[in-house]
Amino acid sequence: MVRPPVPALFGLLAAAVSSVNGAAECPSSAWIPFRSSCYIFLHGTLNDVAPFDDARDLCKDNASGADIISIKNREENTFIEETFENHWQAPDYILLGMFFDADDNTFKWFDKSEMKFTNWIEEESNEELLNTCASMNTKSGGWRKISCENLPLAGTLCKAAFAYEKTYLPDKTALTTTLVIVFTIVVTVSAALFWFLYKRSISSGALCITHHSTTEIPYSDETILIDEENEYTA
Repeated sequence: MVRPPVPALFGLLAAAVSSVNGAAECPSSAWIPFRSSCYIFLHGTLNDVAPFDDARDLCKDNASGADIISIKNREENTFIEETFENHWQAPDYILLGMFFDADDNTFKWFDKSEMKFTNWIEEESNEELLNTCASMNTKSGGWRKISCENLPLAGTLCKAAFAYEKTYLPDKTALTTTLVIVFTIVVTVSAALFWFLYKRSISSGALCITHHSTTEIPYSDETILIDEENEYTA
């Protein structure tokens, strides 16, 4: 009996989708993944002379491309807060990887990512920000402006992008590719099923024809009389 290779086809589909999305891996099991990044809290006292340089070097030494924490949105901020509560043992405040740029009069992330989200505890003020840094409360998730001379120095929160085996395709392209693959699988399975039913129908028809062709017509008295009449007529 011919059966449509459904398991093999779905295995192919899974492999294809995996190749579209890429295989994401954190630098090690000590890192915790969230969306497209990995996170680790490293204990240790930072150098109070150059705490940012010390923190960034510590992160980079643990993973290629890692840097001191930057936070892109509220979901990420909440994830960090909850992870501190459930997993990491840390002080009440940690250093955020941002600095005040006097040229633009704005805060910026050290990893050069765009700052689209903030979570300051206090309202904005006209205070002097030239020597101002930022920290995060690990209990509430709120941010606080502090003097760069009074930074929390017990530990560093690092962030690294996923290591991809293949580059991510744009969302629309990935979706289109996945839909094409699914459509191909459905058509293939349907064709295999149709072929199976067709072959089964042909086999059943052949058996019926064979059965009828081997059936003998029974003789009777009427059949003998008709044959004799035909002989006399001839």
